[in-house]
Amino acid sequence: MQSHLHLLVTVFPSVGLIFVLGLYVAALVKNNGFFTRICLFAFGCLGVLALPSYITGEGSVPQLTGRSSISRFQVHEHYMWSLAAITALALAGLIAWIALWRARRAPKVPGAALITVLCLESVTLVVTAAAAWIGWDINHREFNFPTPADGTPTTWAHIHVILNHFPTVGFVFALLFFIVGVARDNAGMKRASLVTFVICGILGAPTYVTGAAAMFSLTAPPVIGISKAVINAHRDWALISLFGLGATGVAAWLELWRYRYLARYSKTSLSVVLALALITLAVLTETGIRGGYINHPEIRAGSDLLGTDPNMGWSVLIEQAINNVIWFVPWQTVHFFGYTLVFVTVMVVCLRILGAFKSMPFSAVHRLLPLGVAGVVMNVFTGMLMLMADTGRYVNEPSFWPKMFFLPIGAIAVLYFSVSDDLWLVKAGDDATVGSKAIAVLVFASWIIVIMGGRLLPYVTL
Repeated sequence: MQSHLHLLVTVFPSVGLIFVLGLYVAALVKNNGFFTRICLFAFGCLGVLALPSYITGEGSVPQLTGRSSISRFQVHEHYMWSLAAITALALAGLIAWIALWRARRAPKVPGAALITVLCLESVTLVVTAAAAWIGWDINHREFNFPTPADGTPTTWAHIHVILNHFPTVGFVFALLFFIVGVARDNAGMKRASLVTFVICGILGAPTYVTGAAAMFSLTAPPVIGISKAVINAHRDWALISLFGLGATGVAAWLELWRYRYLARYSKTSLSVVLALALITLAVLTETGIRGGYINHPEIRAGSDLLGTDPNMGWSVLIEQAINNVIWFVPWQTVHFFGYTLVFVTVMVVCLRILGAFKSMPFSAVHRLLPLGVAGVVMNVFTGMLMLMADTGRYVNEPSFWPKMFFLPIGAIAVLYFSVSDDLWLVKAGDDATVGSKAIAVLVFASWIIVIMGGRLLPYVTL
């Protein structure tokens, strides 16, 4: 249990620091004083987590070194990097709180202090990432398993273990900042939190896909100590989490899009986002607990919540149903129609940014963005169903990797079209900035690769 507590504690400074840094940069760019102070406070809170991280880590070392399957050299290497990360985390958090305290009666925190904190936290992020990378390897034997002939690479399991922390931990910080932003009626914090909700929703799709691939890499052929029944229980909750993240992300994006035209946030819409976020957080918590059972015998021992039948669960039932052509073909048709909506929307918006249709202001093409979002929602929903029909084949196709890599890149980059003040101010006859054009090229290229990767799946095999 000590090692499990250590995992739960350390995941927040290791992954949460990325999101707080992103929010901090947004606060600095917008010169939002209250938002900046909240980020400094969050840095200090992350620094406080250095103490429980150290205590639980010290308690975990004897447990880990006593196992023959775990390398003592790896544990020692992780321990040394962790000491450096904990020291950097505590120091950076202390500096953040000192800067906050010294400016408690000043209208603004001095710029030199803000830059110092930014540099310290950036260094802390690098050291913490190195410690986390080594730590993830310690108790995940599947990372080192050779890939069997005609099997799914265990690389997917590694990717999933790393990736799944981002939409979950990021969602927690987005919710905390959102609640504070709404309570203080700070437009900058509300906007940044809504953007983070959207990003977490987007990351939910590759997280679920890599999880499905990880399941096949660990169960076909079976791995000793890994239960398919336990994985299915986790997969059931992961599917609900995916839709929860998606619903919260869509609701948040709709409010960002609506804000452009009304210049104010709707209390009703923000309440809907908050309600969806709280429900999703509860589901994510249960999903994480179920996921921890898979490869951590120390926390699942004696649990009466674990099933033993590998054919139980609604994911298995959906998988069996969607394999029927009667169910598969309609969803495939909707999937292709969704891609059409996405591509047409992206093409029109990107072409306007690149200089076409200059007789129209950007606000005119901005109205098309809901069509593209509707297409993405259709694709995620139908894509997950189609993936469940034949996960083992899809994830081993060479065109699937670039498809899943560029999907979140293209979707997150589209957020720029929704929130950019520079683009919103582009009038008829105006040119967009060079940076906006570069992002438009990235978005256009990403979605072309995604669509090509999807269409090549039936024709390109290893």
